[in-house]
Amino acid sequence: MAAKRPVVAVAVAATVAVVGVLAFRGTGSDRPVITRAGGKAPAAPVTAPAAEGGADPTLVSAGRPAPDGPRPDEIAAIAGGTVALLDGRDGHTLRTLATHPEAATGGFPYLEGVSLAPDRQQVFYALAGDCGPATIYRVAADGRTPTEAILNGVSPSVSPDGRKLAYAVAAPGPAPAPIAVTAPTTGAAPAPVERHCENAVVVRDLKTGAERTWRYPDTPDYTTTLYRDAVISEIAWAPDSTRLAYTLSYEGDSISILDTESDADLSQTREVVIPGGGGNSSHPAWQATSGLLGVFNTRFECCFDDDYTGPPRALLVDPDRRLATPLLPSGRRVTALDFDASGAHLLFVDGGRLYRRSGTQAPVALATGVTAADW
Repeated sequence: MAAKRPVVAVAVAATVAVVGVLAFRGTGSDRPVITRAGGKAPAAPVTAPAAEGGADPTLVSAGRPAPDGPRPDEIAAIAGGTVALLDGRDGHTLRTLATHPEAATGGFPYLEGVSLAPDRQQVFYALAGDCGPATIYRVAADGRTPTEAILNGVSPSVSPDGRKLAYAVAAPGPAPAPIAVTAPTTGAAPAPVERHCENAVVVRDLKTGAERTWRYPDTPDYTTTLYRDAVISEIAWAPDSTRLAYTLSYEGDSISILDTESDADLSQTREVVIPGGGGNSSHPAWQATSGLLGVFNTRFECCFDDDYTGPPRALLVDPDRRLATPLLPSGRRVTALDFDASGAHLLFVDGGRLYRRSGTQAPVALATGVTAADW
């Protein structure tokens, strides 16, 4: 498995903090809004009642949907400390769903993992720290009810059938070694702080609240710093609502596929290997029309040797046959990918700007300052 680095550290190193009110912009402005985040840790969440019912079956991807499915009208998106619904045609803000000032000040925590349920009625997202307290929120897409803190964790993702929520939590088991924190100027010794990173996958039944957890086992191969301090920074469901792809981040990124019906723990997952590509892979997104997995791939940019010398690429990958074809022209530094339920329409973020593309048409720029989007 490729070596990793915390995805938060990568984002922080690559961006400049922006302090102030963050707003979604249409294509009239080229100035991005950056989402490093900062502020106090979130309050402990209150366990919310399980959601009732399932998704509208007309909105759920099943089998191989038609490649000319209608483009979704709305996009759930994160920019800075704001979660909003954008118009799928031109990217203007339809309504603001949630605002977190503590996530818009240039440090930790920050917002991530936005997921719009297939019935288009609820949006899930997380307020995350640096391997610290993290909270998953749920908010109605109509914007008429307050945001609820429902779970501890990061990277929420609703399954295409609308029945399950996958997310990442700190793995149970022995506590990792404490890390030192500089003490106040009293001469006291540094206080030890235990580091708990979110590197186990949980799948929650949204109707019953029943959960199952997959983690790396307590064997020598999986108790190293590589796994102890790694974060599952992204989760994407396959169209079958059984498999999911996740990004494990620590001194680099790699994508693995978990089969929730056959894999007993995360040691049994399959790493996605890019033929002739670099060692860094991230931003998984399944395409329902083809069953292929969209990924962003590049060489390691720090710490480790990498034979790949080509440009960064967004690819469509067949994980079983280890074949890859271009998804976007090479050279784009994609920081988010998402297909709609039909697989006919793509969202991606490049340079802080959100784009949509339908079929083979040219991408259309929608908004700046976006770090995550889902339709």
